Amino acid sequence: MGFFFSRLFRYIIVFFALYSGTQYVLKNKGYNFSPKEFKSLAEKAKGEGISTVAKLASDLKKVYGPLISKDLVWSGFQAGGMQLKALVLHGGLTEFIVAFQAPFATTGRSGIHFANSTCTVLSGSVQRVSDIASSDNIETFAAGGNFRQTEFESSLFSIKEKSVVVCYGRGFVPFSSLWALPQNILGGDLASTARFQFSYLRSMYESLAHTAMNTYNHVKKTYLKTEL
Repeated sequence: MGFFFSRLFRYIIVFFALYSGTQYVLKNKGYNFSPKEFKSLAEKAKGEGISTVAKLASDLKKVYGPLISKDLVWSGFQAGGMQLKALVLHGGLTEFIVAFQAPFATTGRSGIHFANSTCTVLSGSVQRVSDIASSDNIETFAAGGNFRQTEFESSLFSIKEKSVVVCYGRGFVPFSSLWALPQNILGGDLASTARFQFSYLRSMYESLAHTAMNTYNHVKKTYLKTEL
């Protein structure tokens, strides 16, 4: 028994060290996107239907260029009991922009994420009840409305039919895959799961390639100057 508790204590220490280290990195690293600018562009893109995502993508590309995915592909997406479609606008290890569309009215849980997110309703409406709320008050967000989902916060959501929501988040994104991946796999929706994962990884590769090229050009210009 003593050996068990000793090992458990060591695991707790290691977990706490990893968590603290990750939090430190996330707090002090630089980010590509401005939450304030994202929110402003998302509010301007509000309208009717799924075409609002194309408008937002176009506006984001004007500001952030190649950081926005080249090929925008919708995928089936199950998470927290919600039946949705998802589109990756930007994928990264510590940042993401993903749009969600509900073809039919759907209800489910947000899940617990190692990330802070800001979400804007582009079309339709969304209702939310926080797990820690001390009343039965229901928050309602119409087109153009914005709500935040903080780290490790869990809420119950109800999304109206044909509603579109786009979210920008910062955090340790791989942890968030635990919210959706098991449900998609157990639900037998392997094709949609693979399509979404491929879209996300492709966007991540495009972003990393862009960052690497900018870093190389900066180093070449600053430190590798040659005089003829």
